[in-house]
Amino acid sequence: MQFDFYQSGIKQATFYVQDKTIEVEGFQQPRSVLTKELDQRYQSKLHTSPQHFFEKYLFTSLNFSGNELRTQNGEHFQKRQDGHLWIQRRQKPAVNLVVSDGKLVGCQIAVRNIIAVLIRPGYENLTILKMWQDNHLLMQKPFPIASQTTQMVKMSDGTQLATEVFIPDDGQKTHPVILERTPYGREMYYDDEQRFVQRGYVLVIQDVRGRNDSQGEWLPMYYERDDGRDTINWLANQPWSNGNVGMIGGSYGGYVQWAAASSATPHLKALVSMVTAGGPFNDTIYKNGAPISGSLAWFFSTAEKKFNMANMQRDDWNDLMKVRPLSQIPVKGLGHEIPGFSKFMAHKSADAFMENMDWKARSAQIHVPALIQSGWFDDNGVGTTEAIRATNHYPAGTRKLILGPWVHSGNAQYDLGPYHLGEHALRFDIDLQHVRWFDHFLNGVKNGIEKEPLLDYYTLNTDKWRTADSFPVNPQSSKLFLDAKKQTLDWKPSKKTESSSYVYDPATPTPHLIDVSANELEFPNDYTQVEKRFDVISFTTSPLTTPMTITGWFKAVFYASSSAVDTDWVVRLTDVTPNGQSVNIADGVLNAKFRNDLSTPDLMTPGTIYQFTVETQKTSIKLPIGHRLRLNIASAAENLVFPNSNTRAGADSINGIKATQTIYTGESYPSHLLFNQDNG
Repeated sequence: MQFDFYQSGIKQATFYVQDKTIEVEGFQQPRSVLTKELDQRYQSKLHTSPQHFFEKYLFTSLNFSGNELRTQNGEHFQKRQDGHLWIQRRQKPAVNLVVSDGKLVGCQIAVRNIIAVLIRPGYENLTILKMWQDNHLLMQKPFPIASQTTQMVKMSDGTQLATEVFIPDDGQKTHPVILERTPYGREMYYDDEQRFVQRGYVLVIQDVRGRNDSQGEWLPMYYERDDGRDTINWLANQPWSNGNVGMIGGSYGGYVQWAAASSATPHLKALVSMVTAGGPFNDTIYKNGAPISGSLAWFFSTAEKKFNMANMQRDDWNDLMKVRPLSQIPVKGLGHEIPGFSKFMAHKSADAFMENMDWKARSAQIHVPALIQSGWFDDNGVGTTEAIRATNHYPAGTRKLILGPWVHSGNAQYDLGPYHLGEHALRFDIDLQHVRWFDHFLNGVKNGIEKEPLLDYYTLNTDKWRTADSFPVNPQSSKLFLDAKKQTLDWKPSKKTESSSYVYDPATPTPHLIDVSANELEFPNDYTQVEKRFDVISFTTSPLTTPMTITGWFKAVFYASSSAVDTDWVVRLTDVTPNGQSVNIADGVLNAKFRNDLSTPDLMTPGTIYQFTVETQKTSIKLPIGHRLRLNIASAAENLVFPNSNTRAGADSINGIKATQTIYTGESYPSHLLFNQDNG
């Protein structure tokens, strides 16, 4: 029995299975028995062990006669209604089985931007490979690598960055270039990204300044605009380059793309930006002035010159987060300071230091065609919002948005906390769209991608992907008014001034329900118990009598006073189900002294009423009949941001005081919630 293995539409190997003996013949690798070493090699590409796949699913008798399947080891599969795919529930990544006439013929696995397919010959059309074939991009014989070299590329200040260059053996003298810049070690990406070399691109993977084998100081984000520009200009002038450079990457690897684009280098011709990080003072280091505690796991993992994921896994995060001053947290946890973290904690406003890293401040200089990908539960979702806004001036056809029901590491699982996202939650054509984007803008291929709708998006509670030509889909805002007395959200404002108060105590901060070690800061959860606390006010609609779909971000505009000179405001939108669950949809944070401007702190006068505006993450969700929309207002989100002490020292003090927070509503104080309904 034969199984062909494809990664991103390229045939990489063939597995031969007979009498429980497994052999493999790979690209430029002769046929041999699947050893432990070979199994590990292909596991990194397939995202599951081939040995285990065959043992668990092929060598075991499985009954595919119904619509659900549970294996002896507790795995749960569910038949998709529209075809031959059996999706794997509650696993990441999901190993989705391909079944024909009751027999297993392969599997299909998505991991953020790479899709792997293991399939018996003749059954390719049951998988995403059919779409690759329809686009004339399915490759049976990829180009080999002509050369792989490590170059130390000199930046304008003399610092040299370790840069791996892969050149294809395709008979061409010059090639378009795809660049990936990373703080995690360039070796991590060799296996997955060689798919671009196999398609005739030069692939370049670079360690950013101060990381892995590169020289210089590691100060996150600070040098990336200039280093990106210098690297791209160097690439464009190499003899094997045709002068067209594209970039790809996620998270920090997205940030470096926008930083480079803001330098206005003319050689950067295409971006594929996934879950990009945004500016340091409103997304990555601070949330609109409130220092982010949830990023500690990331700072710890990058504290050494080489990425160390083990530093993320701790059981003492709660204790560490109580250490003050904040700069001493790494000293307590690792035995030494993290210079970059200390420097960020010393800059407590959007000053010139922070502005240097804020690529959106130079968005007028950004014109590079961009494919932008993110998820509704992406904890860098604000970065993608910035990217969307930074490209609003683009001509039609030069940007594309793919927004799905995913966390930061997304497009890999069907279940998140209380949510079963639905059988179509994963996109198996993500890497195909990336290739089409690069082919069009770097190679001039007329594949029509520039004529397709701007937006592909998934709406929660519908299990449907839709398209649109704008985001938000509906530019008209809807408005619900807060009523402090009834603690409701109503379409019409109350005329009478009402108020509702709570006491926020930084010694017992309101929790944000995440696992810090998991490094996913916006994971959906049931906040019912949190809402019962003394330091949360909830405003809730009546049960819906007609469905309501919301696509976009929320803006909570409210009037409030505090007995303190400084505090934080945390807003959280939830979907309240008929059974009482209250699952987070989106949230936002604002440090009160930055209510006017992130660069100019303005302490409050205790008891004075101010207007505050807090914008949240994006979403697209259908609230069915009987569901309710809820707005929670609190002053802390422990595990997401460090608790504000309610003093001039903000979050950087252990000498906190209790604060009485009062929300005002009514005709004189029309506190309200803005959002965009989507009736398409």
